[in-house]
Amino acid sequence: MKNELRYKAKEIRKQIDVDNLSKKIQENLFSIPEYKKSKHILSYYSFSSEVCTKDYLKDKSKIWYLPRIEGNELVICPYNPFELCKNKYNIFEPSGECIKDISIIDMIIIPCLCADRNGYRLGYGKGYYDRFLKRVKHHPFKIILTFEELLFDDINPESWDENCNIIITEKKIYRI
Repeated sequence: MKNELRYKAKEIRKQIDVDNLSKKIQENLFSIPEYKKSKHILSYYSFSSEVCTKDYLKDKSKIWYLPRIEGNELVICPYNPFELCKNKYNIFEPSGECIKDISIIDMIIIPCLCADRNGYRLGYGKGYYDRFLKRVKHHPFKIILTFEELLFDDINPESWDENCNIIITEKKIYRI
């Protein structure tokens, strides 16, 4: 089921105007009070046909962090555009020092292939974010950015899946 949904999401993404719709998603993200209040934000560095986050990282009113894969876990590092290198999945990640105290993170922007209206996401299948979110005990605000076409009624989450507080698409802000 999930592999079929991953395939379907990748096929839908091929038809999406990522740049144009990502700008609308950015406008929606920047409009919510939770974003305006947040200071320390963990994001992902977009690749391929994901909702583009590279422009968000230019917002100097925020302190940005990116994840790095170490073994089977994600560690969190301050964002520095001059300290990025490609990992084994060909995704840019920070090469600098990681932070030890993740409780400073106010908001987490989580990548996905698709999501459902209950705030669950379907990732790429390696479980990095699910394991990371289980370690986060201080309850930062969690946001999924996705395209409206990739928002489904139900993706049949597993017991280990973590849901988010808000889903933002180019058309709407869904509060869970």
